[in-house]
Parts: sequence; C-alpha cells; structure tokens
Amino acid sequence: MKKLLFVLLAAAVLGGMGLLPFRSVDAAKLLPVKTVIVTKSGDEYVVDIGAGVQAVGRTLREALDCLREEVTGEVFLPTAEQVIVTDAAEDAVEAVAEETSFRPAAGIYRTPDRHLDVEAVGAYLDSHTSNMTILDVRAALALGQTPAIPVIRAADGGFRVDG
Repeated sequence: MKKLLFVLLAAAVLGGMGLLPFRSVDAAKLLPVKTVIVTKSGDEYVVDIGAGVQAVGRTLREALDCLREEVTGEVFLPTAEQVIVTDAAEDAVEAVAEETSFRPAAGIYRTPDRHLDVEAVGAYLDSHTSNMTILDVRAALALGQTPAIPVIRAADGGFRVDG
C-alpha cells in the first residue's frame, strides 16, 4: 500500500512539473492525416498532406517539424494510411522507414509523378491495399536488401499501382 501511495504521489509531482512522457492534446485541434507525399525540390524535401498544406526542410525530419510548427492545430501523422515517395526524393525512403511518426502498418509507394493530388490518390488507395508497408521496408533495409516498393502512377484520369 505504501508503494502504491508513493508511486501515485511521484506521478502527481512529475505530472505537475510537466516531466511525464505523456501530454494532453485537445481532440478538436487534431488534424488527422490520411496520405503523405514526400518529394524533393532542389535540395529540400517537401512534405504534402493535402488541402494545400505543405512543409519544406533540408531533411525529412526538418520538413515534418516545420509542418507541425506552421500548421494551426496538431498534425497527427499516425493516422496516415499511405506514404508516397516521389522518384525525386528516392533517397528519403530510408528516412520514411525510420520515421517514428508514421504507423509501421502504413502502406508505402513510390511514384515518378512529381505532382499528385493528395486527396485523389488517397481516395484511390483506400480501395487498393498495399502489399508493402513501412515495417516491411524497415525489415528489408535491416537485412541489407533493397525493398521492392510498389509504384503508383497517374493513368487515364485515375491511378495504377505496379508491383
């Protein structure tokens, strides 16, 4: 009983000082993300989450941090169902795989198209589950293998997934 009381008291003190690893977020301010497109413009990464919301950074991490800072509300990346990496940002695949903000079960795709409509491609991919997830890419990279990431292309007013 004394141990439980001590733990609760310690949690209350740490919580009051803001030192607990948990933080509260107003659910009304959450901005759930469905689809993320990572591309590159010059030497900078561009992260597009749709609705005209983009962020730029020298690294993927910097672009995601910029996204969180500049957007009103709390950008919630763990809801992303798919992450699409353009061929221009092919070197970001490893960074996407290592990024802890993304769900390991999120589908991952590559695309040669530099300008995909985030909402349209997200709607298409809702009915086409990925055979490659971020977790699969992490595993392949850990084994020193090159992951066979499916390619999504704009085709005939819609989209097509190869691979």
